[in-house]
Amino acid sequence: MFGTVGRMKVKPGKMDELVRLMTDSEGANAKGFRFSSLLVADEGNEAVVTVIFEDKDSYFAMVHDPKTDENFGKIMALLEGEPSWTDGEWHTTSA
Repeated sequence: MFGTVGRMKVKPGKMDELVRLMTDSEGANAKGFRFSSLLVADEGNEAVVTVIFEDKDSYFAMVHDPKTDENFGKIMALLEGEPSWTDGEWHTTSA
């Protein structure tokens, strides 16, 4: 699996809107999409998102899709600045 982790500083009063936008299931239709999750920090205005795809090719196809740019513009309007991103291969365990 391949994906990203993004750390975001959310504008005051915009966290609920960010959660609604980032938990919309529309992106689940992308080819190779597995899952995403959003962590909202207990303190401060920080959020961390993970986005997981079946493979690197599927992930980068989503990254370069014009619809992704459109959605990202909506997200950026809620943030204090550009998120930090870490892309890479995921290795998981299960209980």
